[in-house]
Amino acid sequence: MIQSMQELAARLLAARKAVGLTQEELASGVGLDRTSISKIEKGTRQVDSLELARIAEMLERPVTWFLESRPPAAISRREEREDGEQEADVLLETIASDVEQLIERQLLVPQDRRRLPGEVDDLAAAEELAAAARTWVNRPGGPIRDDLVDVVEPLGLYTFVLTFPRDRLEGSYVALSRGGVALVQGASEVGRRRFTIAHELGHHVLQDAYSSEWITSASPSDRERLINAFAVHFLLPRASVQSRWQELEGHVDRWNAAVHLAAEYGVSWSALCGHLKNLGLVDELGRQELDRRVPRSADFLERGLRISAEPRAPTIPSGYSAAVIKGLRRQKLARARALELLHGTVIPADLDDDSAAIPLEAMSAELGPLE
Repeated sequence: MIQSMQELAARLLAARKAVGLTQEELASGVGLDRTSISKIEKGTRQVDSLELARIAEMLERPVTWFLESRPPAAISRREEREDGEQEADVLLETIASDVEQLIERQLLVPQDRRRLPGEVDDLAAAEELAAAARTWVNRPGGPIRDDLVDVVEPLGLYTFVLTFPRDRLEGSYVALSRGGVALVQGASEVGRRRFTIAHELGHHVLQDAYSSEWITSASPSDRERLINAFAVHFLLPRASVQSRWQELEGHVDRWNAAVHLAAEYGVSWSALCGHLKNLGLVDELGRQELDRRVPRSADFLERGLRISAEPRAPTIPSGYSAAVIKGLRRQKLARARALELLHGTVIPADLDDDSAAIPLEAMSAELGPLE
């Protein structure tokens, strides 16, 4: 449960802004005056159960969302967080609550956390952890061409690629009692979404309940620097990249070799250039020269290259989607609720009422003999 009126007030404020209501509009809808709403959002006025129920309905949240405490999210972004911008935080907590409900109803069974190979306190350990994570998902080397949302799901990380208002926010993560949830900005540039998923996987395997630091382009915290190192080695494993670079250098110039790597490994140009320098494949001058010449879509097409699968919004985990459909077919979820949980990845006609309910015979086969 939440610990103070201030925490409840913050949730009410965030939820109101997320649905785009003014204090006046919310007050009118729940039968209060605007001053009362203002005091509630400042934490200076108590809210009774009936008022909270009406407010929750107006703000499209279950009452429990305002009352249940959750660890703060570990946020990844390029710039410092601006006060009052909480829409993505609300969305992340809502998704996390949805995942937990599916787990509680035994529709979704997250994998237990893997044992870490050791303490991760330097760049070498971060690279070792990335190699271990690749082994855990059965991709020990080479480019990961599959959709990363599904690649990381077996590790208990449920990743949602959605478009939300805070366009400078790359992604965020929250740990659950079992598993974890990541929210990734679907409007990010090509290659950045995959890197963000890998970064949130770093938070997940390290079991960060929260992080008080923000990623900034100028001075990331030491912990975020290690997680960034994990992410880049997860996407661009050292031995694989070195081998492919040497192979390409024998046939094309350095810039063309980098273009091939960017497409094959599905990473942003800046991340690739920095990694090539860190691996000693180019010097700082070479990195700067490459970084100034960012390839365009036509450059990839001209060379017959297709960029490794980049998740587009909306993308949600396959196992999570299957759990929602299972809940619908077993009549544990209403059709409207299932559509809400699927975040626009299906249209209402896809969930026809006639086809939603599972026949008794099929359910018997799915669950085993009835006692």
